[in-house]
Amino acid sequence: MRLTTLASATALLGGLMLTAGPASAAATIYFTGGGAFTAGSSVSVDVMVGNLPAGEAVTAFDIDVGYDGTMLSFFDVFFDVQLGDSLLGEAIEGATGSSPGLVDLFSLSLLTDAELVALQAGGPVHLASLQFTALTDGDTSGMSFMNWGPFNDVKGVGNKILIGQVPEPASFGLAALALLGLGLTRRRA
Repeated sequence: MRLTTLASATALLGGLMLTAGPASAAATIYFTGGGAFTAGSSVSVDVMVGNLPAGEAVTAFDIDVGYDGTMLSFFDVFFDVQLGDSLLGEAIEGATGSSPGLVDLFSLSLLTDAELVALQAGGPVHLASLQFTALTDGDTSGMSFMNWGPFNDVKGVGNKILIGQVPEPASFGLAALALLGLGLTRRRA
């Protein structure tokens, strides 16, 4: 009798966990600028973060930007000061474009969360401007944020992951239910 009560309670808890939804709209990475280009021209694309909730700020990021390496050749990056000025020792930043078609960007702000919230208030956060040389005619519509898993993310106030892979509570709940179910079936056998 106790076993069926425990199984029922577990199923009810699992159902409640599955119906839980996200609390707010998620922050997003997007690109501006760029557009159509001709061979030999310079192309500048801005990497932005939008949809930040009030009181939130970008404090660090490590992202990979994918592009068509047959049409564009990466040559430089300019980081915005919305995470602090690296020349003043307020941020640590860098980029690598060692393989065609992929640029890895990272920045870590050394400012306080309160300073970043004030600095980034009022709109999207401009992370960086990527500079390319066009190898052929084309456009930048194929650019994308490459999410390789837990190593690519954008962090916010309190080191919270704003963009990236975070296991959802429902996923943990399903895993717990599966383990409990296995345990119950083994006990019966």
